[in-house]
Amino acid sequence: MKVHLRKRKLRKSTKSNPRYTLYLDIYHRKGKRNREFLGIYLEPQDTQTNRKEKLELAHRIKAKRMLELSNEEFGFPTKHKLKMNFVEYFQSQMNKKDGNTKMIWKNVYIYLDDYTCGNIPFANVDKKWLEDFTEFIQSKVSVASAYTYMGKVRCALNEAVRDGIILNSPGKMLRPLKVPEKSKEYLTIEEIQKIANTPFHNDEVKRAFILSCFTGLRLCDLRNLKWSNIKLTSFNGSGIKYAISIQQSKTKNITTIPLNETVIKLINPIQNNDRLVFQLSKYHISTQRALNRLLEAAEISSKHITFHCARHSNAIMLLAAGANLMTVKDLLGHRDIKSTQVYAKVVDASKHKAVTNLPTIDL
Repeated sequence: MKVHLRKRKLRKSTKSNPRYTLYLDIYHRKGKRNREFLGIYLEPQDTQTNRKEKLELAHRIKAKRMLELSNEEFGFPTKHKLKMNFVEYFQSQMNKKDGNTKMIWKNVYIYLDDYTCGNIPFANVDKKWLEDFTEFIQSKVSVASAYTYMGKVRCALNEAVRDGIILNSPGKMLRPLKVPEKSKEYLTIEEIQKIANTPFHNDEVKRAFILSCFTGLRLCDLRNLKWSNIKLTSFNGSGIKYAISIQQSKTKNITTIPLNETVIKLINPIQNNDRLVFQLSKYHISTQRALNRLLEAAEISSKHITFHCARHSNAIMLLAAGANLMTVKDLLGHRDIKSTQVYAKVVDASKHKAVTNLPTIDL
């Protein structure tokens, strides 16, 4: 990497009165070359002192560019990058998301834009600023939502580290919010059977929800599920004929889920093409409204059930059937075993309740 200070004769200058413009000729290690014109001109009427001052200024700019390029080469952020607008960067990361994830990022962006009036350089995003922004978020939403929202801010800062904009993420120094543990709503096998027995006009939502109960697939993955994702398999002579193999939208991991007889009867996987298995609305709220009507028809009203609760139900049924945590983790596609352990607590609580409800005898 080299930086040379050069001058170029301007076209409008004459032989008797030559005018020059100063520029930097920058050579990068990978063969890339670019020029940066400094806006400094050497005029015929310049005195010796003026010309010396202009050249000294040009050399100072050259030295600054060499330092910035060296820092960039070794992974250190430059002042130019630190002046970048974090709000705009967050928006660019938001635009890469889709589905419900993008909706959450958009909510955070709205609060971020409001709090900063649309502009804050990366250099100003430090631990103190994050703490103040956390307080602002908490004044607007619940603790659980604030925890989720600040997670997206930390995610954007981690991405900025990978992009070489900042050296370290200040989010790592931020104490995570303590969210009260919330029980996960789920359906029992009896309640799922009631849903299966309930006549309903929107058969796509009904079948997709039941499939989620037996596979743990998220709604976003059910929307993208194609017949070609359902493949014949042997599973070492276990009797399983089909399995779903799909790249999860959230984690990007490939997950293979064996299908039991209930699921095979539900979808009858005789096709092998790239058509969608379910024709579901792309809008989450529309699908949830249809599910609410289905639950009402099935007379299930004592629980607040969302489409995602089908995934909870699948985890609970697997653990209750004797599956170990690692198996459930792999089937659900969790990145961290901690996400799966939450369901084990629910199963343990159910076991405790069952034991305490046993009848007593006189001794």
